[in-house]
Amino acid sequence: MLAYHKTYLEFCRDVNRNRIIEEIKKALHRDFSESEKRAFKFSLRCVKDALDNTMIPAEAEVGIEYRVPLTNKRIDFLLAGEDEDGSQNVVIVELKQWQKVTHTDMHDIVLLGTRQAVHPSWQAYSYGTTISNFNEYVDQNNVRIYSCTFLHDYEEAYAGEIRNEVYAEGLSKAPAFLSDEWDAFAEFIGKKIQRKSTANLLYSIEQGRIRPSEFLVNTLGEALNGNHVFELIGEQRIVYSNLIKEVRNGVNDALRRRKVIIVKGGAGTGKSVIAIRLLEALIHQYHYSAFYVAKSSYIKESYYKMLTRHVPDYKHLRTLFLGSGDFYKEDNITSKQFDCLIVDEAHRLTERTKRSFMYYGHNQIQEIIHASRVTVFFIDETQQIDIKDFGTLENIRAAAQAEDAQILESKTYELHSQFRCNGSDEYVSWVESILYNRKFVSDGEPLDYTIEIVDTPEEMHQIIRQKNMAHDLPCRMLSGDVFPWDSRLDKTGTVKDIHLGDFEAAWNRTKSFAVNPDSVDEVGCIHTSQGMEFEYVGLIIGDDLLYRNGKVITDYTRHPKGAGEFKRPHQQKVKEEDLPLIDRLIRNTYKVLFTRGQKGIYIYCMDDALKQYLQKRLQDLHLSDHTS
Repeated sequence: MLAYHKTYLEFCRDVNRNRIIEEIKKALHRDFSESEKRAFKFSLRCVKDALDNTMIPAEAEVGIEYRVPLTNKRIDFLLAGEDEDGSQNVVIVELKQWQKVTHTDMHDIVLLGTRQAVHPSWQAYSYGTTISNFNEYVDQNNVRIYSCTFLHDYEEAYAGEIRNEVYAEGLSKAPAFLSDEWDAFAEFIGKKIQRKSTANLLYSIEQGRIRPSEFLVNTLGEALNGNHVFELIGEQRIVYSNLIKEVRNGVNDALRRRKVIIVKGGAGTGKSVIAIRLLEALIHQYHYSAFYVAKSSYIKESYYKMLTRHVPDYKHLRTLFLGSGDFYKEDNITSKQFDCLIVDEAHRLTERTKRSFMYYGHNQIQEIIHASRVTVFFIDETQQIDIKDFGTLENIRAAAQAEDAQILESKTYELHSQFRCNGSDEYVSWVESILYNRKFVSDGEPLDYTIEIVDTPEEMHQIIRQKNMAHDLPCRMLSGDVFPWDSRLDKTGTVKDIHLGDFEAAWNRTKSFAVNPDSVDEVGCIHTSQGMEFEYVGLIIGDDLLYRNGKVITDYTRHPKGAGEFKRPHQQKVKEEDLPLIDRLIRNTYKVLFTRGQKGIYIYCMDDALKQYLQKRLQDLHLSDHTS
């Protein structure tokens, strides 16, 4: 994890003799471009020159290119030692050769030309908090982690940009030192590193186990205490309790064989609620290294917001939520590094991890299993919505076998009772009969669920706004993905994506659309609503779902040309042989959207024939008079 680890005196000698780059190359088993070599040489020389006149002890420890736990991020420079009180300290230094930036209206984002980048103070601070939150040695030995950033080449004329008041919080947590502040940078470090450590501090941290800190454990427990959103009901408790039992057995297994548990359940059966409760129990009660994993950043962001909405400023809880693509680098993963990985929405996993236009790794499912002693997959294959969705039962079983993992898959881990749509299995059956052209047989019982076909999207919007003001859970408008995302790069907040007559609206502007109170006037897509629930939903059924010749059909060509959900990796066009699968994906998407509301749904159809068909099909149901 440490590419370079020597004393401060040895570091100074290596800088003078230009030896450091070669040592880092050997440690990381990779070469660097000429520009990267120049950056290393120049930045490390600046650090040495800035610290030359300090009293930093020769035996203080220096670390370079230290990999942050749980990430593929590396820290540029660390110094470790003790202060005058004998406290063990580590100073993290994020090095930047930036000459200028432009501030934004976001508290942690700057502009490098036209490219967005994380403010270096937030970058350095996040590295420190991750180490503090998850390194057992740091937690148990009260090691203090300090962070700063050294912009040794930054132009003074642009100091007001990097230090704009919007960044005040980040700067208070990790000060930024500019090109004219080398002495201040040296003083900041010199106060914290005055003696060598009595322990081999950086080595001890490097060898420390990944474990949630006591502070993080207590924080998570407080966040979930009394949070009714995550209460378990009926069979959810049976699944949850059995999961606790088997995870503990797996973690304590003397043979240390990996274990894979598969939990199956349809929409609204409580898979995500169990996942969050399981996370809390494994961390808070058993102090395991457990993490919530999902492909969708929207789902992770929404659950993080829900988890912390009644608890002030617990941003560090975000480190408990990992992406499914965080496990592909072999040098980033130690076998069985984690006690338990809880994979929600496993049906959305992809075969390989996409970063920009490149694909990495071999098998995302297998990489996750490889990284953990116990892996829990929550899955509903009928919610696959993208042709690249790879999370099938067959593929999970194959990956588990490839890792020689024990597979637990039984009726004990199946969820049937659904708690969305007012608990109405009849409504879900009715939706499925429409979307998949199946026969529907009513049970004859009154359906206590509001279903209304509206004439205009304006009418639907007005209803949702009124409902949103009157109910505890949010109410939101949703739509099929048939509108281009023109507002994606809009910074003014004025560009609209959806134009239907006089109705105009933008797609969801934030990842936390499901819980952001400002999102009631926006329209959510499948990615921001899958896994979420709302009190009432207003659904725009796009013209990719039509009624023709007595059947509901799909038309994928109505989706924007740049959309990638129907294209294989590295393919520019839809393949003819994939059309039956694409048809099913569109139907699955609408099934998810139809089943997001707890108490009711208001539907606007772009296709008049489908509108008339749905109105006719309402007669199949025995709707009650209750419409609140």
